[in-house]
Amino acid sequence: MDLKIDTPNFRIRLDNEVGYLKVIGYQNEESTMFFSNTIKDLLKQYPHQRFASLCDLQELILDKPKNARIVNHTIKEIADQIEFKYNAIVISPKFLKIVEAFIFSFYLNNANIKSKIFFNHKSAIEWLEKNGFQLDEIKSHLIENHAI
Repeated sequence: MDLKIDTPNFRIRLDNEVGYLKVIGYQNEESTMFFSNTIKDLLKQYPHQRFASLCDLQELILDKPKNARIVNHTIKEIADQIEFKYNAIVISPKFLKIVEAFIFSFYLNNANIKSKIFFNHKSAIEWLEKNGFQLDEIKSHLIENHAI
């Protein structure tokens, strides 16, 4: 199953068992609900049992806790329905402590997923590949967009 979505707020790619999400800017309730509904629709059609993600949050502007809880609920739905194994998160080192605290307090709160923070895509990709996931299409997308 392949998926490609580009909006002003998100870039979403699904390549087999790996999802790529780039969050751009501030997320309001409308964009948060778009993300949540997209994931719910995707889960209805997802043909695999296991899943990993590469989340680029370098351009994220932290949103309201209310919206972050919607994202958290969506992430927990993924983990409840399929075997969500690994979550590689790329952030800017400049805001490490603030973003890390927000991510784990809100987005990943009580989500039973092995998550790891990285400062670049290359290291995140290597970690996911080391754990048995293929990211060929996602790597191509990142190369085309000069992210790696």
